[in-house]
Amino acid sequence: MAKKKGKELTGRFWFTTILICLVLAVAVSIGFVVFNNRSPEVIEKDEDGGYVTLNYSSEVKALSLFNAKPTTDAVGIKNTDYFDFSVDVNLDGAPKVEYEISLIKDEEASTIKDEDVKIYLEKEESGTYTKVFGPEEFTPSKNYSGVGSEIGSMVLTNVKKIKSETDNYRLRIWMSDKAAASTGNYSVEVDIHAIAK
Repeated sequence: MAKKKGKELTGRFWFTTILICLVLAVAVSIGFVVFNNRSPEVIEKDEDGGYVTLNYSSEVKALSLFNAKPTTDAVGIKNTDYFDFSVDVNLDGAPKVEYEISLIKDEEASTIKDEDVKIYLEKEESGTYTKVFGPEEFTPSKNYSGVGSEIGSMVLTNVKKIKSETDNYRLRIWMSDKAAASTGNYSVEVDIHAIAK
């Protein structure tokens, strides 16, 4: 009789163990299905979607004066030596893109004082170039801008775009007619920074 009771306990033990394992397996499976089918948590962040491309009409992205002579603003803004470039904006999922055009001075190539250089920027509107900035003397920034233009650069314009398109620009620089020096060199590089919102 004792032997028979031991067999019954062993059978009940295995039956209970298998039943518990099956219940746990079903519970884990249900939990897994519920977890995978829940709505994802949405964390709002600034979109990284939009992008901006700076294109040049020449092989370099700089505008330079060599052996420049003092020039009046009236002559400088009509100078045929200019630098054309374009800014391509592609929102690519971002609702808005903000970009900033700035100039970075080439310290090694420049001998003219910053206050003796005039900067003038135009933008093409319906086939005609119209003034966007200047003429003003080169004034390096003492701080980073909100968009990311560097310390020491000069921000010319800040543009907010709500659709993808291309903006065409024309840059001119000249030596001011109020400069103390009679000649000199100056070089600036066009730079762009952008953020998608």
